[in-house]
This record gives sequence, structure tokens and C-alpha cells, in this order.
Amino acid sequence: MNKLAVRCIDINSDYCPCLLAETNHCVFCSHLQGREVCDCDWTGVCILYEKRWQSPKPRWRGEETPVRIEVETNLSRKELVAENTYLIEFGITDELARQLDRPGSFVFLRLPEDPPFFHFPVGVMKISDRQVQVVVETVGPKSARLISSKTGRIFVRGPYFNGLFGQPWIDNLQNGKILLIAGGMGQPPAVPVARKLVQGGNVVTAVIAPGKTGKVFIDEELVAMGVDVQVVPSLRQVGLPLVRGMLANPDKRPDLIVSTGPDDQHYGVIAAMQTTGVNIPMAATNNATMCCGEGICGSCAKKTRSGRIIKTCKVQTDFIDLIHEN
Repeated sequence: MNKLAVRCIDINSDYCPCLLAETNHCVFCSHLQGREVCDCDWTGVCILYEKRWQSPKPRWRGEETPVRIEVETNLSRKELVAENTYLIEFGITDELARQLDRPGSFVFLRLPEDPPFFHFPVGVMKISDRQVQVVVETVGPKSARLISSKTGRIFVRGPYFNGLFGQPWIDNLQNGKILLIAGGMGQPPAVPVARKLVQGGNVVTAVIAPGKTGKVFIDEELVAMGVDVQVVPSLRQVGLPLVRGMLANPDKRPDLIVSTGPDDQHYGVIAAMQTTGVNIPMAATNNATMCCGEGICGSCAKKTRSGRIIKTCKVQTDFIDLIHEN
């Protein structure tokens, strides 16, 4: 596989040019960063052309710049799946459901009576007939307040797409061998990833551990898809040694590794590849802190090995290129 190109997840979508282009902070177009020279290698529709010369697209609520929509809806399901961890389900519009039906999608949630800064991001696990399933861990006041509400009414803002680094590998790989490693709250994003890979004719082997949630709750769904699932009590003690064994065996060596879980898990997988002398692509969940999801607030900014600062809510990159922050 080729090296992953650094690219904005929203490029040429309904949300491009975005709010950043208005202030010359576009994450991709050098002209819309205020520079004189065009130095991009994008072969699609020119972002500058879209911004300056194209007739305006229809905007939500009459806005000049496209913004994500926010809908009010009801919780149709709330189920305790592990300690302090809940599977919730809610309905959305046809258009929003269509846009969110891809690996790495996420939404922001809050209660209608709460101010906008109560929004928190949560990845989409499953969409069926406009019903969205997500898993929420009540680790702070925002999530705890939403789960404890008695009204069942919530605000859903979206769509957002950059919940996974390495999405092009997941989208384009066909008839390959995949090693999917999921731990704790990395289980929900593993479900749409596995579904997409199986649809591409790939053979998927999953190593799953309960992590801090204390429970594996996606194994039956993955098995139903045709995934070979191996549940382990601990990734650190059992899972990663198992992964090293697979990488060391040429017959079991995958074409792509997908790590869904905390950053420490990602770095453990990278160390396993380094130990076995294996260099293959790795997609990984994006665990950056997010407040706005639009690249405005800067809370998700991370530094790459080349010294570049990227906004990880917007930019697709190789997780291995990000600097390890202790």
C-alpha cells in the first residue's frame, strides 16, 4: 500500500470550503491559508475555486458558510452494557443517517436544556433505518447528565467524519487479511470498521479485550458478520503477545492492522510491529480531545514528526506520524 496522504476529511464535501477558509486558516489550501503560491497536490475540485468563483451552495439556515445541522430527537433505547457504560439509540433524519453511515463517523450530543458547550463527541457504532446506536461512558458531567436525564430528549449535531486515522486504507482494501484489535471503549468503533472490511471481501481476525469497561460486548455481532473473534482478558498481558506471534508468522501476517482503543494500545501495536520487524499500514481510532469538531478551537491539535501542527478533527494522517505525547 502507498503511504497515506495527509488530507482534510471534509475536502470537496458539503462542508467545504468550511469556516476555516473564511479566515485564511484552511488546513489544506495554501491560498486559503493566506499564502501567495499554490502548493497542493489535490486532483479534485479546487477549494479556492469553490470558495471564490463557484455559485453559492444551498446553506442551512441561510448561512453563507455550511455548518453541521443539529436535530432534536428522542432516545428510543438506553441499555447498561457495562459499568458506567450505556448503549443508547435515537432517530435522525434520512440525510444525516446517510452521511454518518461510514467508519469513523461521530456526532456531538447534549441535552436541549443545556448550553452549547455541553456538547461531547461520541462515535457511531451502527445505523439501521435512521436509528443510530452509540455507546456512552459516563466519565464526566456532560455524559453523566445526558444519561441521567428523565426526558429522553437530546440534541444531535453532525455529521463528523474523522474518528479514525487511516480511513482510506479501510475504504479501499479488498480481498486482504485484516487484524482488528479492540479494547475497552474501542469496541463500538470496531463494529462499522469490521462491517466495511467484510463487505470488501477481506478476511478479518479480531482480538478483543474488555479494557477499562470490564466487559466485551461486541463479540457476538462480529461473529455474525463472519469475523474470527478471539476474546482475551487483557491486551497488555495476552493480546499483544498474541499479535506479535501473528506478525512473526508470514502465513498469518495481515495486510492491514486496525487498532480501536486508547493511544497506549496503538503504541503497543506499533511496538509489536517494530519488535517483529514488520512494516504494514495501521489504522487507528482518533482519541484527540475535541470541543468544536470544526478545527476552530484547537483542542485537538497535535504535532507530527515533520514539525507540522495538524487539527486532528479535520485532518487524515498516519497515526505513526504523530509525536508520542506522554
